[in-house]
Amino acid sequence: MKNKFRIYTIKLNRRLLLLIGFMVIFLIAIFKLRDSQVLDIFNFSDKDIIVVDPGHGGIDGGAGKKSDILEKDINLGVSLKLKKELLVEGFHVIMTRENDESLEDLSSINSSRYRKDLDARRNIINNNKPLVFISIHCNSSTRSSARGIKIYHYPNSVEGEELAKNISESIDRNFYYNYFRDDNLKCEILCEDFFILRETEYPGVLVEVGFITNPEERRLLQDDEYQQKLARAIKKGILSYLQK
Repeated sequence: MKNKFRIYTIKLNRRLLLLIGFMVIFLIAIFKLRDSQVLDIFNFSDKDIIVVDPGHGGIDGGAGKKSDILEKDINLGVSLKLKKELLVEGFHVIMTRENDESLEDLSSINSSRYRKDLDARRNIINNNKPLVFISIHCNSSTRSSARGIKIYHYPNSVEGEELAKNISESIDRNFYYNYFRDDNLKCEILCEDFFILRETEYPGVLVEVGFITNPEERRLLQDDEYQQKLARAIKKGILSYLQK
C-alpha cells in the first residue's frame, strides 16, 4: 500500500507542476504581447524631452489670496503630477521649477523682475529642444461664476493649435465626462499672444486649469485626486498629439 501511495503522489505532483508551467508560459506570453503593443504605440525614450512650466512662484503668487490659496501652489501641484505621468511613459521631463521659487536670477537681461522670470522660462524651453512644452496656470475673473479649463495656443501656430485640440479632447473625454459625468462641460481652446507662446521655438500650449475665483473650482483645484486626474488627462492629450 505504501508503494502505491508514493507512486500516486509523484504523479499528482508532476501534473501540478505541468499545470503551473503551462500557466506561467501563458501569462508570460500575454505580458509579452501586451508590452509589444504598448511599445508600438508609446515608443518614447528619455531622449524625448517635454518641458513642464508651472507658472509664477516665489514672490510672484499669481492669482488668489494669501489667506486662502495662491495660484503658484496649484500650478506646481498639477505640474509635478504631470511630470510623474510623463515619466511613466518614458519621457525625459524638464521642469522650469520644482519648488516655490521665481526664476529671475536665471536671466541675464536688464529688465523687470517679472520680465526676467519669463525670459528664464523661455530659455529653459528653447535650450532643451522639447517635443512640446506645457505651461500650467490658473484663471481668475471678477465673476465668481466663471469656471472651466481653457487652453491657449499662439495665433497661427498650426502645431500649437493641434496640441491644444488633442489636450482639449482628452480633457473632455477623460476628465470632464469620467470625473463629473457631465457632457455639458467642455474645455475651451483660445489663441493668445502670450510671451511664453510667442517667444518659444517649439510647440506648446498654456493651460488654465480652472478659475481660482470660483469657490467650487478653487476647492477642487486643491484636491490631490482632482489634480491627478487632470494631469493624466493632459498627458493622454500629449500622447495623442505625438502619435499623429
